[in-house]
This record gives sequence, structure tokens and C-alpha cells, in this order.
Amino acid sequence: MKELFFGLIFVLLFTVLGYGQSEMLSLNDCIEMALKNNPTIVRTMNQDESFDEDVLASYSGILPTINVSANSGRVEAGGRETEGDVPIGIDSTGNAIYERRTITQPGYVSNFNRFGLDVNQNLFDGGEWWQAIGYAKSQKRSSAYNLISTINATVYSTQEGFFNVLKQYKLLEVNQIAVERSQDQLNKTEKMFELGAVAKVDVYRSRVNLGSDKIQLLLQKNALLTAKQNLNLVMGRDPQTPLEINPEFKLPTSFPNIDELYQQALNKNPDLMVAEENAYGADLMVSRSYAVLWPTLSAFFSYNRSHEGFAKVYGSWDKNWNMNWGLSLRWNLFNGFNDEVRIQKNKLAHRSYLVTQEETKRNLKSEIVNQIDTFNSYLEIIDINEDNLEAAQEEFRLAEERYRIGSGTALEVREAQVNLNRAEQTLVAAKYNARMTQASLEQILGVIYKKNGETTE
Repeated sequence: MKELFFGLIFVLLFTVLGYGQSEMLSLNDCIEMALKNNPTIVRTMNQDESFDEDVLASYSGILPTINVSANSGRVEAGGRETEGDVPIGIDSTGNAIYERRTITQPGYVSNFNRFGLDVNQNLFDGGEWWQAIGYAKSQKRSSAYNLISTINATVYSTQEGFFNVLKQYKLLEVNQIAVERSQDQLNKTEKMFELGAVAKVDVYRSRVNLGSDKIQLLLQKNALLTAKQNLNLVMGRDPQTPLEINPEFKLPTSFPNIDELYQQALNKNPDLMVAEENAYGADLMVSRSYAVLWPTLSAFFSYNRSHEGFAKVYGSWDKNWNMNWGLSLRWNLFNGFNDEVRIQKNKLAHRSYLVTQEETKRNLKSEIVNQIDTFNSYLEIIDINEDNLEAAQEEFRLAEERYRIGSGTALEVREAQVNLNRAEQTLVAAKYNARMTQASLEQILGVIYKKNGETTE
């Protein structure tokens, strides 16, 4: 009967708070919705796609550059006068005689048409091109791991929001029952006062207790509404969207040993994968910085046509052209220590990424240990509070019985009721906190998200 009573209250409260206006969502339903609509995931996916373009662009270092140019136009120039030495004869020795005169040049009009083709191919650049390709691919892998990390974080946030809604609902249920107990106690006290069994002050005290419990119930309703809004936001929905969720969940009784979990995290944790790729990319940047110390060799080819007549350029292909081809070698021997500085800075950056990688590994193990200890503590708390709840229920029953027969006080009844409410709240909080600790551990292990969108439960 007690389970049936709680179940009826569960349905009633969902209806009163607006839950019954939408389809009931399971945890996986909420996760799927968040994976489709969460704005952080959408932004990260767009960023990840941009790295695909960077990989494609990285091949430009080995592919040829080809340029085609064509232009046609008209040149008009007005007449001009210039001062210059003009030959006017020959002296007796046979040398030309010059005289300074004003030279007048008439204006002219001329057409021009040009067509050109230029090809340049990199042959050797000290390894810069293949290091650039490797670096772009490394950054793409790092971006992919970062996307998985964002997905895992979103799944965790969804679980956090989901179980927080359930937690707040169960606490609301506890507060609702507390109000009913206080109302029942007030009714009993008023009847006992009418019979002369208790003083008027007990009635007033019972009314105060009922008012206090009603205030806590209102505060808890607000906490539940806030929890629903937060879950809607994580799922990328309007915060006021009606929300109804399935209250079922399971808790594992234990986890594998810490070393096994740590090894799993080393293989799957996306944040660690990002740190490893960043270290690898920094190593490539060191190699790229050495490329400038080598000469660069490239091949070039150019073909050009030009003439005043359009048809002479684009019609008759056997004339009015010139062509160049050959090899170009360039070797930077000194540029003011810029190359040396760049190499040293890249080496320092690589060392920093290696330190970050090792730090991430240590933090992973520490977080795993902390989460396991926290989870086990919650399991113990749950066991203790189940016993405490039974004791608190019996204490409340006995306090009510003593008060009814006149051997107890209203203060003892209230104290027993408060202890019972606290035991119920503590048990609810411990269960849901344990489930969230499990979700946090799964995120650390990198297994909170799978390709099919399912979560480990």
C-alpha cells in the first residue's frame, strides 16, 4: 500500500507541475536530443569540419601552382616635348657632333593584348611540405578527439540534468509527505485540544510546523522547475518546454579495480588523446622549423603571348610568343637569428605539451581514485540511511503514540518528524549523487558515449 501511495503521489505531482503535457523521455531519449541540438556540440562539429579543409590545404606545398593571365586594353598618349642631345653632323675626325635641342614627339594610340601561362613546382623545401601535411592531419585528429570530449561532456551534462530533475522530484515528494504529516498532526492536535487533552499552545505549534513545511514544499517546487529548465537548455530546447522523464535507474554494486580502469582511461579518454596529439603536433612543428635551414629547389615554366592585334595573340599560335623554363634554387644563409629563435621556441612548446600529457595522465588516475572512493562512500551512506530511515519511522510512530496517550510532548513529535524528513532526504540525495558519480567516472574513462548513442548504465 505504501508503494502504491507513493506511486499515486508521483503521478499527481507530475501532472500538477505540467509534466503530463509531453511524451515521457528516457535518459537515452534526452541524450539523443542533446546530441542533435546542443549548441556547444554544433559549434564544435563546425570547427571539426574546418580542419578537414586545413588538411586539404596542406597539400598545396607539393602540388604545382598554375596561373593563367589574359588582358587586353588600349594606350593613348598625348604629344610631348623633351630636351635632348641631337646629332647634327660629323667633325673632321669622324665623331658625331651633338647639339642640345627641343624634341617634339607626337601623341599616339596603341592597342595591347597579352596572354600568359605560369607553372611552378616545388621539388625540395627541406621537408616542409610533408611536415605540414602531417601537422594538419595531427590537428584534425586532435579536433576529432576534442569533438568526442565535447560529446562526452554533453552526455554527462544531460545525465546530470536528468538525475537532478529526478532528485528534485523525489525531494519534492518527501516534502509533500512532510506537509501531509504536519496536516495530520494538526488535525489530531485540534481534536485533542477540543477534548481538553492538550494545551492551546500545541495547536499553535502544529500550525507553525505546517506552515514551515508548506514553505519548504514551495521552495522545492521552484528547485524542481529550475532543474527542468536546465535540462531543457542542455538538450537545446526552450527552457519552458513541458518535460516528463522516466524515473527508473540502476546503480552498479562495484567497479573493476583501479589499475584496470586507469588502463581503460589511457586508451579511451578523449582529453588524453587531445594532449597526445598536441604533443605530436608540437614535435612536427620542431621538424618544420628545421626545414628553413635547407635550400629550396623549384621548377618553373612560363609561356607568354603579346601583340597589338587581338587576332595575332589568340589566332596565330606560331608567332608573337616567348617561353621560359628552368630551375630555381634559393638558400637562406642568415636572417638575423630568426630561424634559431623559432627552432628553440618550438622545442620549448613541445616540452610543455609533453609535460601537459604526463600531467593529464596523473590527473586521470587521481580522478578515478576519487570517483571510486566517492561512489563507495555513497553506497555505504545509502545502506546506513536505509537503516536510519527505518529507525526514524519507528521513532516517529512511537512519538505520536506517546503524544496521543499523554506521555509525550508535541515538541518530541516534531523532533521525530524532522528526523524522519531528514532521513528521507538524505537517502534520496545519496542515491542520486551516487548515480551522478557513476556518470562522472564514465566520462573520465571515455566510455560515456558510444557510436549508437547509448550510454553505459
